[in-house]
Amino acid sequence: MIMWAFAERLDVAGTRVHPITTHAVSGLGSVPDDYEQDCRGATLGEGLAVRGEEVRDAGDAVDSWLQRTGLL
Repeated sequence: MIMWAFAERLDVAGTRVHPITTHAVSGLGSVPDDYEQDCRGATLGEGLAVRGEEVRDAGDAVDSWLQRTGLL
């Protein structure tokens, strides 16, 4: 929720936005749809969902995602 409140106040038109979230069981769930609605004018890139209990050990998954999306 905090990210949606933050995102809807930014002018991100013409940028690429990658939704990132932690979760228990839902993965990205509706996060991409929510970001698409709140980040009007932005291109939605590949999101990343990490299980809450796996955050500490998610370094390889995050690095892989960063490489795949061209962010690193």
